[in-house]
Amino acid sequence: MSLSEFEVESWIEKFRLHSPKTRLIRLSREVCEYLLEDNLIVRSGEADNDVSSDSDTDGSEDESAGALSAKTIDSFPELKTEVEEAIQALGGEVAPKVGSKSPVDASWANFTGQTKCKDFSEVLLLMKASDRVADDVSTRLLLGQPTFLILRKWSSLHPSMEFRTFIKQRRVQAICQRDDEQHYQHLEDDAPKIEHAIEGFFNDTMKEKMSGTEYVMDVYVDNASRVWLIDLAPARDTTDALLFTWAELDALAANSRPEFRVLARHKRAPAKSLYYGIPYELRGERGSEALAEASKRLAERRLG
Repeated sequence: MSLSEFEVESWIEKFRLHSPKTRLIRLSREVCEYLLEDNLIVRSGEADNDVSSDSDTDGSEDESAGALSAKTIDSFPELKTEVEEAIQALGGEVAPKVGSKSPVDASWANFTGQTKCKDFSEVLLLMKASDRVADDVSTRLLLGQPTFLILRKWSSLHPSMEFRTFIKQRRVQAICQRDDEQHYQHLEDDAPKIEHAIEGFFNDTMKEKMSGTEYVMDVYVDNASRVWLIDLAPARDTTDALLFTWAELDALAANSRPEFRVLARHKRAPAKSLYYGIPYELRGERGSEALAEASKRLAERRLG
């Protein structure tokens, strides 16, 4: 199964009736390169204002400030028009993705604390603030692949009803909750019903329309037990197995019932959002050491 088959633009029309309302906009190379630039987003009418008016700044800093304010959200009028029209067509509120990545790591930059956007400036802000988006865009530029902005109608989905489903040999092999940080008591009771709904959706909707025999699908189960396709991904190490390991999945018997796994109460994980919006140097195992070292240096500078 070609990796291109997992791209939203490849499957969205095929499963249009079983996915959230979606609009796709192809991004030009100029826009992609802009998303990777280390600069600020300046709103229309603010481009002539200096980023810094500190009288202590020298010429080089003034030059840098000019570069930062060189582009505004109106620098891409055609894209702005396309995005604004798509937002209105989708009900006025959307959740953006770029390629295969959602800018969830940039939700801290949005006033709502979510990825919900109501206009072009909010979409652009999330795209530029997201490391996930930057990684995806840079990879696509390097490989010469097209990059699409994906806008989906905003829905307040309950995270407990999002599931990652692992397909192997054209059958549902395993299912787990998509939110791997939070324990949801009701999932332990509702697991049989949810499993039945997802298996039925796969057999009736996905099985004959997908050329591959092994892949991963993210789905949402609504209050009426209707299943919605959210995303597709290859069954490989580049896809997070969440509550499983790929070794565990490989070991599951092909003819067994699907393994349904939820997060146990005592295994609640730290929220990934705690790492969003902070420097890479402060993430991971040595984060506390780096923070302590930074604090020490700051104290020494003040004393000096």
